[in-house]
Amino acid sequence: MSRLSKVHFLALLVLTLPAFQTHLTAQTTDSAKDALSKTLLGKDVKALMDMPAYKDGIDLYVDPKSDKRLDDRGVDMKDLAKFLKDKGVGVARDQWVTITEVKVDSDRVEVHLGGGGEGSGASKNAEKKGAGLMRAGGSRINFRYGRDVTDADLQITAFLPLLQRVLDVGKIGENMELQGLAPEFQEAIRSKDIIEGMTYKMVLMSAGDPDQKKVDDTTDDNLSETWYYLRDDHRWVVKFLNGKVVKVHVY
Repeated sequence: MSRLSKVHFLALLVLTLPAFQTHLTAQTTDSAKDALSKTLLGKDVKALMDMPAYKDGIDLYVDPKSDKRLDDRGVDMKDLAKFLKDKGVGVARDQWVTITEVKVDSDRVEVHLGGGGEGSGASKNAEKKGAGLMRAGGSRINFRYGRDVTDADLQITAFLPLLQRVLDVGKIGENMELQGLAPEFQEAIRSKDIIEGMTYKMVLMSAGDPDQKKVDDTTDDNLSETWYYLRDDHRWVVKFLNGKVVKVHVY
């Protein structure tokens, strides 16, 4: 190789090496991050445990077997109890709260609840007013993987089970199911209406459990059922045939 060719080669190597290194180290794509955020942001979840009113939130280790101090959810309960005592409660157990931000770092995913937790100044104020005091500002959960996060980790089907360790995410699941339905059924469910063609599950998503169910007598192999609702002082009678609504009467 001539000297000039070597110079050209080295120059090309200098230009391409940073991009090559970025490709090697980047484990997640912007599209995967955006898809996860779009699915979670603005959704309501219910806390299954108290969470501290501080920007550090709680750490949840994806692999709970990595440390004997962790419970089967991947949470160090002794450490959590100390934080709750020192910082106060930002999100209480059984409280419904909105996901306000989702951040993906190299080895963790942060999910912010009700604002993501207050800073050190507010936490010091919480300490002065008493341990366990409810504080404004929410909290956050740090899902720690102990390795580089990948696009596969950010798929909602992979991430929801992690959220379910400490949150009730039923409303997120319902919203995902809703997006897969025909527009007329989506609109009916959002309006809490019941229309012909709905399945059992769609009716449950729209109106909840009925006050009464009845299996109707038939002279053939068809399955006929009637569900009864009392809604806003009106009696709703919903007729199903083989799992789909065929008639809706409102009295």
